Parts: sequence; C-alpha cells; structure tokens
Amino acid sequence: MYPLLLFTLGMAIPPWLPAPLPWHAPAAVAVLALSGRWPGWRTGLLVALCAGLALSALRIRLRLDDMLPPAWENRSQSVELQVIGLAHYGLISTRFDAQRLQLHTPDAALPATFSVADRERRAWPAGSVWRAELRCKRLHAYANPHAADTERWLIAQRRLANCSVRQRRALPARSSLQAGIGQMRERLRDRFDRVLGDHPAAGVLMALTLGERTGIDRAQWDVFARTGTTHLVCVSGVHLGFVAALAAWGALRLARRFGRGRWPPRLLACAAGLTAAGAYALLAGFGVSAQRALLMLAACGLALALRSRWPARKIWLSALALVTLADPWAVTLPGFWLSFGLVAALLLAGSGRLCRPGWLAGNLQAQGAVSVLSVPLLAGWFGQLPWVSPLANAWALPLIGLLLTPLSLLAVAQPFDPPLRWAADLIGLAMSPLDWLAQWPPWTLPTPPVWTLWLAGIAALLMLLPLWPLRLLLLPCWLPLLLARAERPPPGEVWATVLDVGQGLAMVVETRRHVLVYDVGPGNADWNVADSTLLPYLAGRGITAPDRVMLSHADADHAGGWPALAPRWPHSQCQVSQPEALDARWPCGACRAGQRWHWDGVDFEVFWPGNDAAALETNASSCVLKVTGAAGRSILLTGDIGRASEAALLGLPLRADVLISPHHGSRTSSGDDFLAAVAAQHVVVSAGYLNRYRHPQAAVWQRYADHGMTRWRTDRHGAIDIRLGREVGVSAWRQRAPRYWQPRDKD
Repeated sequence: MYPLLLFTLGMAIPPWLPAPLPWHAPAAVAVLALSGRWPGWRTGLLVALCAGLALSALRIRLRLDDMLPPAWENRSQSVELQVIGLAHYGLISTRFDAQRLQLHTPDAALPATFSVADRERRAWPAGSVWRAELRCKRLHAYANPHAADTERWLIAQRRLANCSVRQRRALPARSSLQAGIGQMRERLRDRFDRVLGDHPAAGVLMALTLGERTGIDRAQWDVFARTGTTHLVCVSGVHLGFVAALAAWGALRLARRFGRGRWPPRLLACAAGLTAAGAYALLAGFGVSAQRALLMLAACGLALALRSRWPARKIWLSALALVTLADPWAVTLPGFWLSFGLVAALLLAGSGRLCRPGWLAGNLQAQGAVSVLSVPLLAGWFGQLPWVSPLANAWALPLIGLLLTPLSLLAVAQPFDPPLRWAADLIGLAMSPLDWLAQWPPWTLPTPPVWTLWLAGIAALLMLLPLWPLRLLLLPCWLPLLLARAERPPPGEVWATVLDVGQGLAMVVETRRHVLVYDVGPGNADWNVADSTLLPYLAGRGITAPDRVMLSHADADHAGGWPALAPRWPHSQCQVSQPEALDARWPCGACRAGQRWHWDGVDFEVFWPGNDAAALETNASSCVLKVTGAAGRSILLTGDIGRASEAALLGLPLRADVLISPHHGSRTSSGDDFLAAVAAQHVVVSAGYLNRYRHPQAAVWQRYADHGMTRWRTDRHGAIDIRLGREVGVSAWRQRAPRYWQPRDKD
C-alpha cells in the first residue's frame, strides 16, 4: 500500500512545480537505488516515489514539446483538421476544439489538439473535416491572483493553442468512433433546441445528459453556487456512479431471475455497470472529469468482480493511482480533490467507524462526514462556504442522481418528444427548493494562507476517525481558516492592482477602509471578463462590493462588464465620463474635473473631463484620476485619452510615481510632453496578448523607456500590483507565481 501511495504522490508533485522537473533525474535515482544495498522495503518506497516523479515529469515534457513554437505565433498555416465535440455559437464567434490531421504549410508546427474561433460564425458540424487557414497563438489566459488558473486548466484539457480561422474548404468526412459520437451528440443538441426552445430547465437537462453546460444561464449558475450544488450539473463521478449502480442492480436482478447460474452475477453486474457508465461518459463528451470518474469506477468494479479481499481504502488508493497515472494534471483540478476527498469521507462514514446501524442514522452520518471534509476543500478552491449546502445536497443529490438523471437519459434515448418536455418540467420542479435556498448567500472567505487549509483538512480527516473524546479539541484547528482576514493597507497608503483582463482595463484601488474600482473590463451580452477576473479578485481580498466605481468611459473594453456588475453592487457609487452613453437601466453620475474626495489619509482628484465632456469623442472624454497617498506617492489613471486631451492637461500637477498608460499605449497617445510632465518611475500597460491593435505600439513602448520608466504590461506580466507608502513597490503576478509552461519574461 505504501509504495502505491508514494507512486501517486510522485505523480502529483510535478504539475504543481514552478519549473519543469527533469524526468531523468528521479529516474537515475531509482536506478541507483535498485543497484544499491538498502533494505528491500526502503528501496521499494524510494523507487515508487522516483518512478512517479519521473513518469509525471516525462508526461509534462512531452506535452510542453507539443505546444505551438513561438516562431509560428500569428503566422498563417494551412491545416487539415477535424472538429472535436460540439461547436459553441456565440454572439461574437463560433468556438470549437479541433485535432490536427495534416499540416500543408512547409515546416509549420501545431499542437495535436487546439481551440478555434471563427468570427464569421459559420457552422462547424461535429466530426467534420476541413482544410483551413489558421493563425494561432500560444496557450495564454488571464493571470490574476485569487482567480482560477485558466492556463493550467487548458493544459489539463489538452487545448494547447488558440487559433482563428480565415478561409476553409470542406473535405470528405473520416469515419471514427469519436466523430460518430460527436455527430450523435450534435443531433441530440439540435433536438433539445427544437423541442424545448426557451424552457428554463433546458440548459440543465442538456448538462445532465450531454455534458454541455453552455445553456445554463448566469442566474442558474448563481443558484448552484449559492447552494453548493454545482457538481450536480457537471457529469462526473456522482452521475456515472449512480448510473453504474442502477445498471448493476438491474443486471443482478435479471441474472438471479433468468440466468440460472450461467453467468456469475457479480461479474455480470460489474460489466453492466461499467458498460452503462462508459456509454454515459461517451454521450457526455468523454471530458476529463468523465474520464477520471470512469477510471475510478473501473478500479472499484475490477476489485469487486475479482472478489478482491482488499479493504475499501486500498481500492480507493488504487483508483487514485490509476487516475493520476492516466492524467497527472488531474491533481490540479478542483474536481479531483472533491471527488476523491468526499469519497474518502463516505468510506469512513460507511465503514462502521462512525455510523450505527440504521438507514437514517447512516445517511445522516454520511452527509455530516461529507460536510465536514468539504469545508477546507470549498474554502481553498472556491473561497466560499454555502451554509445551505448540506440541506440542498440532501434534497438534490438523490433526486437528481437516482431519479432525474436516469429518467433524462431514458427521455433522450426514446424517439418521442413529450418525454423530453416532461423531464425538463421535472427538473424545473426539483430546482424550485434550490431557488428558495439560494436566498441565503454563502459565507465568502478571503483567500486563506495555505497552512490554514492543510491544518483544517488534517483536522477534518481526524474528526472522521473514531476519536470521539478528541473531536471537540480539533475544532480550534479550523479557526485560522474560518477567521482569516485579508491584509489591508495601513492608513495613508495605497494598494492598487491592474488586473489582467486582456484588451481592456480593470483596476482596483484600496485604502485602509475603502475600495475604488476603476473600469471593469470587456464584456457584451454574451459574456463579461469580470466574472473570471475582477469578482474573484475582490472575493479573494475579502471585498463584497466597492465603495465607488469609476468607468473611465463607456467603451466595451472598459465598461462592458458594468451591466452584469451593477445589480450585484446596488449601493456602490458610480461615475462615468458620459452618463448618457450607458444603459439607462444602470445609471451613473458624471466624473468632472475638480471633483475631490479623501479616504483614510489618501487624496483622490479628477483632472478630466470638463463640463464639455458630452461634446468630446468617447476616448477623449475619459475620466483622468490622480490618487495620492499621505507620503506624497501617487498614481495617475488616464483611461483612453489621446494627445489632444494630454495637451489640455499639461497645466495641471500631473507628476506621479506610477502612470497607467493612456489608451493601452496606442500611437495616438503618450506624447513626449505629457510623459515629461508625469515623469513617472513606472508605467503599466493593460493590453491583450498579441492583440489586433498591436498595443502597445513599439514606438510608444520605446518612448516609455526613453523617459526612464520601468515598463510593465499585463499581457506579459499578468496582474500588476502597486503599493504606495513611503516608497513605491511594483510587482507582477507571473513573476510572483511562475508556471513551468510560461516563457521567461522578455522586455
């Protein structure tokens, strides 16, 4: 058991390291250990650990070698590709995953699998084959503290490049199991759209059966998040386990009734359960979470079929090792920890250590065990604890798992339309109690120190052991996690963060007791970047809502997320340069030159625009704000002003230590006179990776250096953290939290 545990540990370590681990180093240690004279058990443990390290490091090296070379970024190449899975048709573009079949451009390079965006919103049927002209970028996503590590998730999902398509030509289809399953799923999705239309539960039904969650709207996601039931609409171990259990139970009953000893009932039940779970996983797209769950079920099923005398903990550990062996990146995903952690809690609860005989007592003990262990897991991964989660899961888990998921699959399998509508109606009824429970908001926690998570996690595991007299003594181990508070700036100091939001701007300015959000990043009716950047950052800092929001101007790359944020922040004061340009449902006041306020020893002063803002072009009217700490250190925030606005500001006290670059460093901004007047030590450019505007322009980027400024840009450095006290401190998230797949910084 211990060698298996150490092998799994070795597999799990390399994906978390900041730099690639040379795979041959642990392999060499293992060889030396085998050739040495250590006692056998010590050698076995060391070899198991080194084997896991070497194998995981080798897998990482191979995947890194498959990534797009920098020399082929933003260059056209002709590719023969096949569409994987279902295309998603948004308001701006069609997006889908593809696999490379053949390269037609000499010396071109492209990962085996990649993501494609088509701004012409053409149809891309599942399994179809095309010869297309692509321009691709290396794996790149927003990099912000307290937010999800999207790049790590993309690597785990094998989406190793982001491409845009220009020309295309259809080629004859290639028959394969993957293509056939994709086409079947696409036909079923079309059937959902035709039969259910705008039914409120259509998206949830599609998620339960096809694994497609794009139809779930934001309000429904909020309900699932507030009630701790998000896992119920992500096809994973819960769903596959219920389907496998039902199929195994049915096969066992049939075998005992009609088999007459021809087949071993246990073997037949395991085969039926795994077959049903495998078919369900394929129908749901066979994503990484479904693959992980199927491997776990396979390990358990094999042990049962062979009448293994292994205890449950060894079966659990074998499944853990099998999953990490198949996919080392699984350990970086929250689903992995929730799946195996909560199964461990259930095993302890059902082992006879915790629960006394009795169906009700056993179920209550199991729910209690899951709730106890989920506290550090939910706090660490999501930063919130839904108070109503035990009650919501006690209602929804058996109802959706045992009843609605099988009924939904049966409704999809049969050819008539009414059962689909009935299934959607039942799901709508099942969600009604969740809507009611969602009225109680979850307990949001700031991002806790890592040691508090480990302490609470170990305490939670110990509380599940038969240590009744000591359990109350373990409760204080949770206090550092539950009572953690985010550090705040001292009085008179300014902490500001320019978030990485792509081609746009979102900035958070903090004083001792107040928070200003300057711009909220890109967004439209289809999506907004604040959901994955600004909101997680504020939550991680323990900020429920800002005191004031200043939108520099109404362009979509600066204020596009405001319609989604305004209902969340009803008490936040809002200002914008041209209020008439915003949606009337979410009105804002005007920012005007001369406005001042004072927070916690910090001065805020608006320099621009004047009272003629309505007559100015949108960019030229941007709110220009200067923030000055008690020690005289300051930041100048400039929105998208151009040289005409810069010239109008020259008579004002522009001197600042940090400049947030005008208009992302465009050629129409950042004139020499303006830069000389500001005389900043640092300049921060918020720009999208390889954006189509080529911001910041090379000449402007060089101009910053000519004026002696230390240059920072979000597309290379991620979020930029600024601290103004007696001195000025600037740091970058990608430097503070390096990742092994990232190229080293270049100026």
